[in-house]
Amino acid sequence: MSEPMNAAQDDKSAGEDLKLDPTVRLITPKNNLLAFASVKIADCFVVDNIKIVAGEKGLFVDMPSAQDANGKYHNIAFPVTAAFREKLNAAILDGYDAAVEKAQSIGEAQRGYAKKPPIADRLAAGKEKAAAHNAAKPAPDISRKQKVESR
Repeated sequence: MSEPMNAAQDDKSAGEDLKLDPTVRLITPKNNLLAFASVKIADCFVVDNIKIVAGEKGLFVDMPSAQDANGKYHNIAFPVTAAFREKLNAAILDGYDAAVEKAQSIGEAQRGYAKKPPIADRLAAGKEKAAAHNAAKPAPDISRKQKVESR
């Protein structure tokens, strides 16, 4: 049988080995809200509607909440230990950084595509290039070909 862990051991090891798989959905920023995220925990539990918010001290994670009858908001899902909160926040903010990088690379690719000339112009330029290349080639020696055929 395993021995029970004390509270300090439990706080330290809780969630250290859990696999976290965040998914971030970027939005058009609204006030200080930048994105929504969901996180799959240990491939068996998902927490959705996590907000990524810009604050005075930088980005932070705002857990899902619901409003009570008095108009106050209360988190409906949240980490219990400080160690797991740090791990969860880091995973979600890393996911946000990756989503921003991906969006930027897509934007750069789209800008590059928009700078290309229309296909009709590219086809015409290719036709001109091919004609110039063919004009630079020497004419084939027809007399030699005729000698081979006459044999």
